[in-house]
Amino acid sequence: MARKKLPLATTAAITAVLALTAGCGSDGGSSADDGKSGAAIGKAMAELPVKPTAPPTTPPPTDEPSDEPTGGNPLVTPDVRMGDCGWDSGNMPYAQVKIKNSSSTKQDYSIWVAFTDKDDEIVTSGISTGSILVDGKGSKTVTIKGLKADAGKKAKTCKITLANKKAAAG
Repeated sequence: MARKKLPLATTAAITAVLALTAGCGSDGGSSADDGKSGAAIGKAMAELPVKPTAPPTTPPPTDEPSDEPTGGNPLVTPDVRMGDCGWDSGNMPYAQVKIKNSSSTKQDYSIWVAFTDKDDEIVTSGISTGSILVDGKGSKTVTIKGLKADAGKKAKTCKITLANKKAAAG
């Protein structure tokens, strides 16, 4: 595609129009409320950069954390541990999850397990159904089944990906 050059008169006219509408001049343009809309852009540009009127109110970050580290995955309560994993007779993967309630009151647990292949890709996942109630300082082992069958037995590992607890109702 060939590029066309504009005639000198056209170029000069465009430059003049741009200069007038941009508010070029010694005063930097007109105010925004004077009705000359195009020149107001030049005034706003002349006032850049904008400086904040008040200092930030949030404290700067520090290298020292304000709380004690707990370690582990924050999405998994330390009350749960993975037990044995395998497949049932219908090729559904399952995981035995051991729960040891660290609280003195009855707790309701929700657990999500991922069944992954040798490349750590998820083959299927399983989620606890219903309430898993564990008495205060008590323990229980539950079975979490995969949501779909793994006939090729591609799943090589099982991982607890989410486990939380809440105080049991009444």
